[in-house]
Amino acid sequence: MIANPIYVLGLPSQGLDQLDEDGQRLIQTADIVYGSRFILEHVPEGPKKYAIIPPLEQMALHLKKNSNQKRIVLATGDPNFFGIADFLYRSLGAERLVVIPQVSSIQRAFAKIKMSWHDAFFGSVHGRPIEPVIAWIVRYPKVVVLTDPDHHAGKIAQILVAAGLPGVSMYVCENLDRDNEHITVGTAQELQNQCLGEYAVVILINNQAGFQPFGYEDDTFHHRPEQPGMITKKPVRAISIAQLGLHQHSILWDIGAGTGSVAIDASRIVGVRGQVFAIEANSRDYQILCENIRSHQASVTPIYGEAPEILDLLPDPDAVFVGGSGGRLPDIIETVSQRLKPGGMIVLNVVRFDHLSVIPQLFPKEYSWSVRMVQTAVMDDKMTIPRFLPDNPVFVVSVKKPVQVPGNSGDHGSSSQAD
Repeated sequence: MIANPIYVLGLPSQGLDQLDEDGQRLIQTADIVYGSRFILEHVPEGPKKYAIIPPLEQMALHLKKNSNQKRIVLATGDPNFFGIADFLYRSLGAERLVVIPQVSSIQRAFAKIKMSWHDAFFGSVHGRPIEPVIAWIVRYPKVVVLTDPDHHAGKIAQILVAAGLPGVSMYVCENLDRDNEHITVGTAQELQNQCLGEYAVVILINNQAGFQPFGYEDDTFHHRPEQPGMITKKPVRAISIAQLGLHQHSILWDIGAGTGSVAIDASRIVGVRGQVFAIEANSRDYQILCENIRSHQASVTPIYGEAPEILDLLPDPDAVFVGGSGGRLPDIIETVSQRLKPGGMIVLNVVRFDHLSVIPQLFPKEYSWSVRMVQTAVMDDKMTIPRFLPDNPVFVVSVKKPVQVPGNSGDHGSSSQAD
C-alpha cells in the first residue's frame, strides 16, 4: 500500500454516530473530509470539508492536488456497490485507495422484508436511465433498484404498468433504521400514483420472469390492417438476427423498424447491459411499433425520426439491421459505416434481385459481405393431398466491418460470397 492513501469510508444507515472507534478516529484525524452536503453537516469541526457535487472530476483533481494531506471520502453503506469507489478506482487508481465498507442498504432492505438476496439482480437508476428496469424484471424474478428524485419508485411503477407488467410486486424501503423508516408493499398497479420517497431501495418480484421466448409468431405483432404482409416473417427474421452476431452487451440499431418484429425478437438475445433501438419515421407505424413493444414487454427503445439524421442521438452500434430506408439507403449506409464499431455487422433484407448488384457498392471495399436467399414454404393442411405454399424469396445481405479499418476507406466495392 502506498504512503498516505485515500480512505473511502462507508457510513452506517443510522449515520456517523454509529461508526466504530476506528472509523471515528479516521475522521477526527483527517485533514480533508469529502462527502455530500448532507453527510458533511454531521461531521464534527476540525478537518476541512469538501462537498462532492458533479462533475466528479473536480473532486478527483482536488484529491490529487492535496496528496500530502490525510484525505477521507465519506459515502453511505458499501462504496463499492453503485457508489463512489468505482469512479475513484478509474480516476485515481485502485492502489491509492483503502475502501472500508459498511452493511449496505440492500442488505438491510432484504433483512427488513425477511427475504434472501443471493439470487437477486442488482441495478441502479440513480443518475442513470430508467428504461432498463423493464429488461431486468422480464429476465430476472427478483430485482433490486436504487432510486433518485428523477427516477423514484412511483415512476418505476408507472413504466412497469405501461409495459404490461402491472402485477409485479414492489417493496419500497425508505430511511432504513431511522426514526422515519417506511416500507411500502404493493403491486406496480397499486403504487403507480402514490407519493413515495425519492431515495429508496426498491425490490421487484416477478414470478413470470424468464419465460419470454425467442421467435414470436407473426400474428402476435400488430400491423396495418391493409398491409398484413408488411412484417419480417419469422424464418427470415431468425436468420437475419443470427447474422447480426449479437451478444449480451450489444447495441443494436433497427432502422426502418416498422412493426418492430426484428428489434423485439433481437432484444431476447441482447442482455440487460445492451440496448436495442428501433427507429421509425412514419408516425402511424411508430405508434404500432410502440404498441408491439408494450404488448411483448420488450426492452426496446423506440425512436421517432428519419435516418440518418436521427442516428446522431444514439450510441455507436455493434450491429445494424436495415428494414427500411425511405429511399435514402446510400446516406444511411454512409452514416452506419462511419458509426459501426470495428467488427460489427450490418444486415439488410432485399426482395428485388436487381438490387443485389447495387447494395455492396455502397460499402467501403475492405468490408466483407455475403448474400443468402431465404425462401420458406408452409404446408397447406386444408388440402386432401398435402402441398406447400411458398413465400416470396428474400435475400439476406450480411456485411461485416473489419476489426481494423484502414485509414483511407473512400473507395467502394467489396469482396463477396454468395450462398
